Amino acid sequence: MASPLRRQYRLATIKVFALALVAGSAASAQPLPCSKATLKGTYLYNESGVLNGKPYAESGREVYDGQGGIVLSYQGSDGSGGVEKATYNVSADCIGTATYPDGQKATSFISPDGSRFVYTITAAPGSQPTALSGSEVRVAP
Repeated sequence: MASPLRRQYRLATIKVFALALVAGSAASAQPLPCSKATLKGTYLYNESGVLNGKPYAESGREVYDGQGGIVLSYQGSDGSGGVEKATYNVSADCIGTATYPDGQKATSFISPDGSRFVYTITAAPGSQPTALSGSEVRVAP
């Protein structure tokens, strides 16, 4: 059987270890501040869902300039495709918004290092239902 002094030492050690874990968890739970500069470089993406009431998929490349500009090259399953320019913004909590020339808008949840993000289209032109989402990954700085 352990002596009372040894038990107190063990309890103190466990408490210190637990406090270190809690402090480490709290520190890692805080996302790094994001900004437009978080998204900089070339990203590949794919999205799928419903566009104007019909099944749709799209893949492409977006180049973010780190200052709020995007150049998008894409190909859609309906035969659409091309190159467009768009704009974006990123809040300090790593949530982004993008606006495209046709009025489409997306909300993104961005990794603090800007290496990847997921998004959902939150507004789209047309009167039929649209439900699209996708993900992007940076492939070049």
